[in-house]
Amino acid sequence: MLLRCAIQLSIRSERREGVMRWHPADSISQQWYCASASSTQSRPRAHVKILIVDDHAHARDSLTQHCERSDDLHVVGEAACGKAAIDAADTLNPDIMLLDVELPDMSGFELLRAVGAGTRPLGIMVSSCPDLAIRAFAEGAIDYFVMPVTAGRFDLAMARARHQLNSALPGRSRLTSSALERGPTPPNPPRFLVGERQRRLYPLDPKSIDYIEADGNYVTLRTGKVEYLSRDSIKNLSAELAELGFVRITRSLLVNTAAVLYAERAGHGTFALTLSSGACLHSSAVYRDSLLRIIPLPALSKRCEGTAS
Repeated sequence: MLLRCAIQLSIRSERREGVMRWHPADSISQQWYCASASSTQSRPRAHVKILIVDDHAHARDSLTQHCERSDDLHVVGEAACGKAAIDAADTLNPDIMLLDVELPDMSGFELLRAVGAGTRPLGIMVSSCPDLAIRAFAEGAIDYFVMPVTAGRFDLAMARARHQLNSALPGRSRLTSSALERGPTPPNPPRFLVGERQRRLYPLDPKSIDYIEADGNYVTLRTGKVEYLSRDSIKNLSAELAELGFVRITRSLLVNTAAVLYAERAGHGTFALTLSSGACLHSSAVYRDSLLRIIPLPALSKRCEGTAS
């Protein structure tokens, strides 16, 4: 029996052997079909759900064949572009996503960030070029395949992924299907942020960054006197870096509170923050409460006010 749902998605899906295949649609109103449990009784019970994202059918088929060698790896979906992959990840909630570095509508890095804000699947980047491996790890990928990938290399990456999935479940010694049916989790701080400078990509420890400023469709990462450009947004970074002490002080500024040397009241609920690098940033009244939650600045005493004057 098939569970049929008519939904408004700009994708087309197709059932084949219990796999949902997601591709760009010709029209915005489409249907998707999901095989029921009875259609998968012939295969072992799945523990790890895989979503494959690549615009080349032969690459998707190759990765699927690798997955089929293991009883606990279940390919729940395929996507040929970033938009379809985002919709598929939201619906299928995969545990691991194998994604191409270059897709027709966005890069694999952009896709990894887009789905990372919600379902948080583990990302393994796929490419025919080894040059982007450093950036892939800096963007949060747990592994990087240079195609064609060997069986041994694939199995090693899956072993690492299983271990990481186990580690993400406190109190559990092994993966269970019920545990992996998890909902959205809070974003974890990234190990590195990737900064671009003079056509070079630099993996940066977030703790070394003084502040981040919106720059059109990008952001500027400032460490001391050096600036880097990053393909990200203040909104995403403010959520990802909150645990590391970053706080938004204006619509376009995100500050590492560990880099603040001292603060001065600037009137009307605003502050002037001087950083250890010498930079001076002014907060806005709108973000006053957010700043005070991280840095509980008290009112100046009479004695300090007299000294300051």
